[in-house]
Amino acid sequence: MRPESSSPPNSAIELRPLPARRRKALRDLGTRAGRERRGLYLLEGPKAIEDALARGAAIRWLAGSPEGEPALARWARTGLLPPGTELYRASPAEIEDFADTVTPQGVLAVGEIPPAGLDALSADLGRVVLLVDGIQDPGNLGTLIRTLAAVGGRAAICVKGTVDPFNPKALRGAAGATFAISVAFGLERPATVEWCANRGVRIVALEAGAPNLFRAHAPAAPLALAVGGESSGLSTEILDRSAAVVGLPMEAGVESLSAAVAGSIALYALAHDLASRGGER
Repeated sequence: MRPESSSPPNSAIELRPLPARRRKALRDLGTRAGRERRGLYLLEGPKAIEDALARGAAIRWLAGSPEGEPALARWARTGLLPPGTELYRASPAEIEDFADTVTPQGVLAVGEIPPAGLDALSADLGRVVLLVDGIQDPGNLGTLIRTLAAVGGRAAICVKGTVDPFNPKALRGAAGATFAISVAFGLERPATVEWCANRGVRIVALEAGAPNLFRAHAPAAPLALAVGGESSGLSTEILDRSAAVVGLPMEAGVESLSAAVAGSIALYALAHDLASRGGER
């Protein structure tokens, strides 16, 4: 008689019990300090994890409840898992405890945070660079990164004071786009504007009440759209080094748009303008 397997029939995978050290890591990765200390991020849900795997994200290990085991088996069967990826079984209660969502979907992944410096940015910056200065809402940042990838951008820069781009909510908001581009983060503003100057990247600052973006003559590529924090806007260090300061026209009585909405509109407008002028990269 064959020994009873701890994995579902025909799964072709073997799941080990989730050890205490992995539980501790999962708890740590819910905080920015924990992610920075370990150099790891937490990703949850089969769709988000599959997108990350398909884009070559450095996933180290995964944990699945019975609900998530079919996804683990499918990824193993199709060769989507990197060699040596560790697979663990977790109870539904454990997944719920460590997950960041209200209704977890049975599977968690832990991946390696890529290098954060400007040197790690892609040599090909794409149509437009995203420069984020002080955005605090992880959903807003995730949406901007997702839009950047959609318009053909390949690099995002997050200066100090900006939410962690590997925050679980930011990763969900980006819908896998974080792994499709290169992201530099935790940077000092002077170093960032100096890098832009040295690379010939002109900064276009997005500010409420500034001249109409759709009527302004934006600089030629390469350029970076700078989007400031939800309440404080852009810092003087960024504004003072910007080649243009633009805003979005709004009807009277509308106070403002969210950073994600305003930044996404501006990214599309600038990318379209560059493409129409033959500025695609």
